[in-house]
Amino acid sequence: MKICIFLGAGASAAENLPIQNEIFSRYFKYSLPKHPHSEMNKTLVNFFKEIFNIDIVHDNIDKVNFPTFEEVLGILDMADQRRESFKNFGTDTYNNKNTSINLLRQYLILLTANSINNASKESNKYHELLLKNLIKSNRLLDTTFISVNYDIHIDNTISKLYDKKKMPIMLDYGVDFTNFNYKESTWKRPKGDTVKLYKIHGSLNWLYCPICSSLTLTPYEGGVMRILNNQKDATCLNCREYTVPIIVPPTYFKNMSNVYLSLVWNKAEHAFREADLIIFCGYSFPEADMHIKYMLKRVQTTRDNKPLKFIVINNHTNKLSSALEKEEMRYKRFLGEDIIFTKSSFEDFAQDPEKFISLAENN
Repeated sequence: MKICIFLGAGASAAENLPIQNEIFSRYFKYSLPKHPHSEMNKTLVNFFKEIFNIDIVHDNIDKVNFPTFEEVLGILDMADQRRESFKNFGTDTYNNKNTSINLLRQYLILLTANSINNASKESNKYHELLLKNLIKSNRLLDTTFISVNYDIHIDNTISKLYDKKKMPIMLDYGVDFTNFNYKESTWKRPKGDTVKLYKIHGSLNWLYCPICSSLTLTPYEGGVMRILNNQKDATCLNCREYTVPIIVPPTYFKNMSNVYLSLVWNKAEHAFREADLIIFCGYSFPEADMHIKYMLKRVQTTRDNKPLKFIVINNHTNKLSSALEKEEMRYKRFLGEDIIFTKSSFEDFAQDPEKFISLAENN
């Protein structure tokens, strides 16, 4: 059986990463005090004060009701689409006063990268457990991972499997990196048995060069942080120019035009088309992810072989039953009533993936 495991934010939250409505509070509480006078932080403090009436400097961060990352990026993307502006924040800069929305958007993406990267230093307990059990049941090489998460928990867990003698399995992102062209690079082109991981919203360890259109990988580290901490360390391996992140925010107006993202999306669609079972882990099927819904519906309606099976695993200890019911309705409304919608968590799945795969096989 060919399997796709689709990883959403809930899978990362199991490893103590911040969810959407925690990103801003975590950044302003722990990271802002380290560099309060940087141009980025001064701009962000001003933005939240003028647009959301939140005084980062004087308010009690623990009690502030921050908007979600999706809401903040959403209004900026809409302003950009409509070529409109907010006071002091617009599509163009003028009078040396108006902060560019594109610059502000980049700052918010780097803020998010910072919050995720700092939390990513926790262990990969459940991702490691999942892979261990997939190996045990001889399922790993028949499994493709597709992730909307920027963090590198699953990446590092797969990478650490590689051992030339014991287990020569390599991680395959589905794209070429500049690293492949350098003998001294610790990251080699995948060959032989590989575990495929397609990160359709980008990754903290991908650095894109807009000058020579190349992609550099920073193995085992969130290289996007180099842009924040020391931009000279975030230069392209090919042309030595500055790189930028490839991170697609969770808004309706997603820009998928980057050549590498387009390639990853094509490979993800192919993996879905070849799969017998898609397991959604920690993914709530949000309204904003129309690109994903479009891809799934294309696959679901054009298969020549037997119907594609779906199983959803997206519960957690503090989740309200009403929220779970709404998610089940969203999934079944769009993909059909035959979906197996569980009340299990990503932690449950990691501990016994075979139980859930067998449930789908026998359904």
